[in-house]
Amino acid sequence: MPPKEMNYRSAPLSARADSPATLDEETRSVEIILSTEAPALVYDWDRGVINEVLLMSGAQLPVSRQLVQLDAHSRYDTADIIGSVRDIRIEDDRMVGRAYFSSAPEAESPWIKVKEGHLTDFSIGYRVDEAVWIKKDETASIDGKTYTGPVQVVTKWTPRELSAVPIGADSNAKARAEAHQNLNSVVQKEEISMNEQIRKMLESKGLPATATDEEAIVFLDGLEARQDPEPGNEPDLEQIRAEATGVERERICEIDALLTRYDCQDMARDLIVGGKSLEEASRAVLDEVHKRSKNPGFSGVILVGDERDKFRAAAGHALELRAGMTVAVPAPGAQELRGFTLPEMARECLRMAGINHHGSIKEMVGRALTSSDFPYLLANLATKSLQQAWELQSETWRTWCGIGSVSDFKTYYDNALSEHDDLEEIGETGEIKYGSFSEKPPETYKIATYAKKFRLTRVMIINDDLGALVELPARRAEAAGRKVSDVVYAVLVSNGNMGDGHALFSTNHANDAISDYRAAPGVTQVAEAIRAMGVKKGIAGKSHLNIRPEYFLAPKALEGVAEVFFRSERFADSDTVATDSSLAATRVNPYSGNYFTRVYEPRLDDDSLTAWYLAGPKGRTVKVVFLNGVQAPMLEMQQPGFTIEGVEYAVSIDVGAYATDYRGMYRNEGA
Repeated sequence: MPPKEMNYRSAPLSARADSPATLDEETRSVEIILSTEAPALVYDWDRGVINEVLLMSGAQLPVSRQLVQLDAHSRYDTADIIGSVRDIRIEDDRMVGRAYFSSAPEAESPWIKVKEGHLTDFSIGYRVDEAVWIKKDETASIDGKTYTGPVQVVTKWTPRELSAVPIGADSNAKARAEAHQNLNSVVQKEEISMNEQIRKMLESKGLPATATDEEAIVFLDGLEARQDPEPGNEPDLEQIRAEATGVERERICEIDALLTRYDCQDMARDLIVGGKSLEEASRAVLDEVHKRSKNPGFSGVILVGDERDKFRAAAGHALELRAGMTVAVPAPGAQELRGFTLPEMARECLRMAGINHHGSIKEMVGRALTSSDFPYLLANLATKSLQQAWELQSETWRTWCGIGSVSDFKTYYDNALSEHDDLEEIGETGEIKYGSFSEKPPETYKIATYAKKFRLTRVMIINDDLGALVELPARRAEAAGRKVSDVVYAVLVSNGNMGDGHALFSTNHANDAISDYRAAPGVTQVAEAIRAMGVKKGIAGKSHLNIRPEYFLAPKALEGVAEVFFRSERFADSDTVATDSSLAATRVNPYSGNYFTRVYEPRLDDDSLTAWYLAGPKGRTVKVVFLNGVQAPMLEMQQPGFTIEGVEYAVSIDVGAYATDYRGMYRNEGA
């Protein structure tokens, strides 16, 4: 099955009436034929240039019977929309509809040119969903019709858009009729080479092999006078002339139709005047169409803008495969491009763009960096490397922090309402009073951008240093991950003031262990921390929150001691008084096992080797905020973007962090 990508072919003005007879100025519309079942040349990554037939029975028409109308297949901006095609329907072997032009300024120029008869060609964009490939010299019957290969018969396809184009490629288009007239004038003005078979016949009658075509014609005219044939064996000169002119006329007409159909009238001098056979002309036209299909400026039936999209997909996957990345379903053509070095890929990008790809490797690479899809391919590979490296990050903050999103870089305020007033008993009067809320001082926060640049130089490209293109963004992804963690853990170790003016961990908040309890985690220290968090009250001091901590945070220096405690089901505590003294040394550890999710973070070591924290749930800890919710770093090409000496990229991430509520945090600075 062919890839589900956009193809294009011409759609001339409806032939049911002379243009612009179907034009309606009041509705700003004109009737057109969107597509027919006539074969057309298209480009296929697996087979190159092929003949393709679109079966009207397989057309998946939209329920609305309407398609967007674009300006020359440009589909990246709403300004490219110049109208729509409506009332789309199938009539026998063709799809017809009426093209309506918008009253927007950008549609005025195409509409005027249609009215004046200057713009006559349209091109339909469609996606192939299902198709049957018929090999060369094989025959198949599909939908009641017989086809002989090589040809691709599309049995299911989806129209996506219609575009007004300068020149289409259908022989029914008006521009083609004008080209036909121009071609005839060329043929009439030029000398036409005599058909090879007729010349051989004349040579058998005595024409010298060195005779010119003009001399051959004179010889033909005087053949009767120069011969004394045997009775009953006289040549029929009228028949010879008829055969000569008939064969030549047939050759001219067939080649003319071929050139007209595929917009190659500029080849008339070489093919028709040059005496080429129809077979030779067919090969030459096919080569020319294949060559033009590589040029994004070509406006024939071959792929237009989407041709470059297909190449980008194939080349992008090829570079990813060569870099050792996993590609689930490589785009068609990726395997063929996989062995290309970076300079070879640069040259191929130039060739696909129809730009000079010759010259020294230094000049060629410089040209590719400034005038082709090559920088896009490099950026695509760098982005994939960045993403893969980011996904491998194992930063600990995700375990216990909440995540938020903002839309800009201004200062935000986290306001929170208190609990409602307590309900009161209704007295004998039956009066019910209003309650009220209060607000805690808001927490303020905002995000900042953190970024670094790196450069892929022309020397790296010429040296085929693919490793640098993969490694440089990967290292930046690691740096971005480190920066987010730095921002998050700075909230803990800096112990900045909250909205109420007091430090996050302070005696005012009753969430900082007093000296009597400052020690490594043990049953007494942990029990006190749990108690302190559990007795916290709401903003108005009316509700008991009974907060249960879920996370234990500590520096790596405490990991050994802490894990001994948390993995011990029983503990020895000489200060503990038990009802049975024999059990005093074997008491159950209530905090063993998975009572807490434990996080050991080396950034905490930078501040203190003994301090540990309890936190949770996530809504009452630290919130990490990203611009528009994008939690991964971004790779952007820097302005002026790229030069002949290389490409500059910036890796950036937009992030901020703040403590949402001191009630969900507790610190013990240890011994």
